[in-house]
Parts: sequence; structure tokens; C-alpha cells
Amino acid sequence: METLETQSQTQNNQAIAALEGICGSHAVLTDEPSLSFYSEDLFSRGEIPIAVVRPETTIAVAKLVEHCRAQNIAIFPRGGGMSYSDAFQPRGTRAILLDTSGLDQIEEIDQASGHVTAGAGCTWAKLDAALAKHGLRARFWGPMSGGTATLGGSLSQGSVTFGSGHAGASANAVKSFEIVTGTGEVLRTGSDGNKGTSPHNRNYGPDFTGIFANDAGGMGIKTAVTLETEPRPEVVSGLSFAFDDFNAMARMFHEVTVRRLASEMIAMDAEVARQNAGQPDMLSDVKAMFKIGASAGNPFAAVGRMANVALGGRRFLEKAHYTAHFVIEARDKADLGSKVKAIRGFAKGGDEIVNTVPLMTRADPFPSLPVTHPDGRRMLPIHGIFPTPALAEFHRDYIALKASFAERMAAADVTIAEFFASIAGAGLLYEPVFYWPDERYRYHTRMTPDYLEGKLPQYPANPEARELVKEIIAAMVDLMRQHGSSHFQIGRLYPCMSAKEASSASLLKDLKRQLDPNNIINPGVLGL
Repeated sequence: METLETQSQTQNNQAIAALEGICGSHAVLTDEPSLSFYSEDLFSRGEIPIAVVRPETTIAVAKLVEHCRAQNIAIFPRGGGMSYSDAFQPRGTRAILLDTSGLDQIEEIDQASGHVTAGAGCTWAKLDAALAKHGLRARFWGPMSGGTATLGGSLSQGSVTFGSGHAGASANAVKSFEIVTGTGEVLRTGSDGNKGTSPHNRNYGPDFTGIFANDAGGMGIKTAVTLETEPRPEVVSGLSFAFDDFNAMARMFHEVTVRRLASEMIAMDAEVARQNAGQPDMLSDVKAMFKIGASAGNPFAAVGRMANVALGGRRFLEKAHYTAHFVIEARDKADLGSKVKAIRGFAKGGDEIVNTVPLMTRADPFPSLPVTHPDGRRMLPIHGIFPTPALAEFHRDYIALKASFAERMAAADVTIAEFFASIAGAGLLYEPVFYWPDERYRYHTRMTPDYLEGKLPQYPANPEARELVKEIIAAMVDLMRQHGSSHFQIGRLYPCMSAKEASSASLLKDLKRQLDPNNIINPGVLGL
């Protein structure tokens, strides 16, 4: 007589064979290291799935969904995995992980209509390189993790950085999604959802596109995305300032943001600045300067930029508590000069410093990002997005909350630094970043950049520090909620359904039931 364990294994083997029949044996991973890696993110570990599946066409995704629906197998879509909010980890059911990296084709670049269509598994770096050949880019063109982060993953989670000073968050640049629903149907949004119409207009009738943005993949599986494109800027430069007062810095960000004077606006406290700069190293600094010089576009500007960085060196790291950085784009030198003058005029309470950070940000926009502190400690960012009027009181209460944990944090070697980014049309992203000594997961091992390979110390498992981090995060997320924050990368970490008014929650649940009646697409995410 077969045991329950034997029956379960037989069912899984049958499921794997069926998945291989749909997607090909090369697209189905069942080895333990792969199952473990793909079910982890920066902080969370999910339950081990039956398989990791990499479909390469929308048709394959649709057939996969039809099969999983018939067999009551949950599907957890995964992009680049650059997450921390338990957004795609399998939970409590027979499941597969759907890795979208096989859907990475750039399908169409329509220069005349101003849009590009690419597979959801395409990375932002790959898309940007393809568009650059035509003198174009996406209006929002990626997070800093865009070397790994995918279009579908970022647009499901919500992301910011490149272009956020003008366009706002990632979803604002989307014209259309191609979605496979929980019934296996293929749905296209915007004008692309009409027969014989191209995806040039998101707002052809009700905005269905927005339903699938920032949904953590819970409303359907993204298989392709159409983004608005624009010409690449003629002139790019940067400004940096040092501030001792957070509120003075926040006021400057507000003034620059509402006028759309900078394409990217980021700030950080001294700890984050030092981490991003790394340890002093002459060869690395020279390479960085040459990247900055190359990005200037002409030999004279290159020499000027490199000289400026060389004279400033790393001395900006020693100035003030916060450093704020602005990337400025313009049509020509006169336009650039006008914007630079205006930004400087809003730097009340700040001192201008060498502009290494914004120049380097544009010289190397998609670097290999560390997934730990440079000293090997684990790292975890969280965030809230605040309108300007809420910032001063939140910052005050945040500092007090952080101080209330200071003694316990010191005992556990837990530290917290802060990063900030301004988002046009939304407000300021306020991002505490946690560091603590702990074991690394497979995720950290595989995602560690080559330049840190073999250089990071190993720490033993540290459940006490990890639990303290969780406790502080819960308190901070609650504080953010009290001060009216919103969030990207909601996953299962931030309040979504629990924070919604009854009518909004009811509508979202009804849409989920319509699109995914068996609740097999990322069940539980967003609180659905």
C-alpha cells in the first residue's frame, strides 16, 4: 500500500512530467539548490515548490496556468528576485515558481509611435541598451538594480530611480500589459485590448492597465509590457549638497520635485554614503573617474568632470549628516545652466559638495549591487512614501522610535541607516536600511557581486538579532501607517487589504475572483 508520502511524490512526478511537456525539460528545474535559491529573497524563505518553471512564450504560460488550475497547483511568479517583502515565496500549498527570465525578448521598438514592447522577463539594462541604439530610452528606465531586476517584477512591485524626478514611479510609463489570468486567458490592456489597435494609448476607456501595476503578481501573470519611450537627453550633469538638518533637505527636495528640475533625486545619511563608496582603492577610483569622464560626451567636459572628482575625492563623506544628490538633464547648455541655477537657489541650509555621486550614478546606472553590507552583515531595506506635509513629524517620531531600541540594537550589533528618494507626483521615499550579523542564504551567495567574492566574512545563524530586526520593522511599519505613508513592494509585509476602506477592498476582492477564480496566482499576496 502506498503511503501518503509516496502518493504525494507520485503526484509531483506526474506534475513535473506535464510541466516538461508544456515548456520543455530544459525549462523545468527540480534540483534542491535551484528550488531553494528561487524561493528566497533578501530576507524571506518560502516553502520548497514542486519545480521552478521557465516558460518562453505567452502560449506556454497560458497552457501552464490551465494545467495548474486543473491540478490545484498554485503559481508564484518571480521576476529578478530583488525583493525583501515575501512577495513571491510559496506558502502552504502545492506550488510551482514561475521564473519569467525566459520571457526576455524585445518584441517591438516603434520609434514613430513612441513605445517599446518587451517580455516581462527582460531586464531594464537589456532594454536600455537596445533603446540606446536608436537614441531612445523608456520614460521611466529602471531601478538601480536594473541589471538583474525585470520589467515584470519591477512593475508588479513598484519601483523608482531612473526618471522618477520627471515621470514618478515605474507604472506611470506603462502603456499596456499582456496578462495571463488565473483561467489561462490572455488579456491585453489599454488600446492594445481592442481589435486592430496598437498599444499607443493606455487610457482608451477605463484604465485596466493600472489594475495590474503594483499588484505583486496577484491579479495575473505579466508576460509582456509596453512602455512609453522618449529621446535620450542631450546634456546630463549633477549637483550634490551636504545638510545637517533633515527638514531643510526635505524642503529642497520638494521644491525641486514639484518643478521637475532633476531626473533623479536621492539622499543618504553618512553610513549609506560610506557603504556605497566602499573602501578606498586607487584602481577602483581611477576606473570610476574614467566612467564619469566617458559619460560627459566630449573630451573637454570629460577632463573637467574627472578633475572635479579627483579634487573632491572622498571628502564629501566627512561632511554633514546627510548628502543630497541631483541628476540634471537638459536640451542644451543654456537649459542646463538654468536648471542648475534654480536648484542651487533651493539649497537653503545646505552646502554644495563635489558631485561624485550623481555623476557616478549616471556613468554606471546598473551596477552589480551588493546584497549584504561590505563587512558581510545581512542587509534589509524597508520604506514608506510620504507627502511633504507629513515628513517633519514622521522624521521626529522615527528618530525617537529608533532611539528607543538603541540599547538592544547595540547589544545585537544591529545598525540602521537611512536612504531617501524623491518621486514626482508622490512624495519622498524614506528608507531605513538594517544591518546585522547573520548567516547568508543561497540567495546572498549567488547574488554577491564578483568584486566581493571571497572577501566577506561568514557569520553563524543569529535568530536573536533577526527577531529583533523583525520587531523593529513591525514597529516602524506601524509608525509609517500612523503618519499616512504608502508603499511599493507591498508583498506580504506592508498593510494593503487590511488598510483599505470597505468599498475598495470589496472591489479588489471581486476583481481577484473574476480574474483568478481558483486563487492559484500568488495566493495570499497583498492580503488577498
